[in-house]
Amino acid sequence: MQITIEKLKAMSAQDRATLYENARKRVGQGGQEIIDLINSSGLPLRSGGITLSDPIHIRMEEIIWSSDGKKLLVEATEAGLPALAGVEPLLVADLGTQYHPHDLGTVDAGSIVGAVMRHLGYELLGRADMPPGSVAKTAATWQARR
Repeated sequence: MQITIEKLKAMSAQDRATLYENARKRVGQGGQEIIDLINSSGLPLRSGGITLSDPIHIRMEEIIWSSDGKKLLVEATEAGLPALAGVEPLLVADLGTQYHPHDLGTVDAGSIVGAVMRHLGYELLGRADMPPGSVAKTAATWQARR
């Protein structure tokens, strides 16, 4: 069966998620083309975004709250970048194509980063563009609480 953008649009978010997972398991047998089509479509793979019990959310929390994650958040902040810029490479390395904006995954990562930064004694400063090549396009910037 040839998958087209029209067929993707007709599917439920859950059906697209199943298709995506099956394609991921068969990358060498045409799965990459389906993954690329789904990723470029902008269509969600979940209805309503990631839940707190979602394995992707749980893994993002583990990565962001880890010692390395917290260190990278602070380093990015000290370099004048959004804190997410520090830890996003770890998310991409660990989660691969499961970390993306289509299911609000980047928004979820940003909210986890916000919780960690507040815990570390920072306050929201504003928003800024993420570095070129990032999955997220913009993210929060932080400053030490005064």
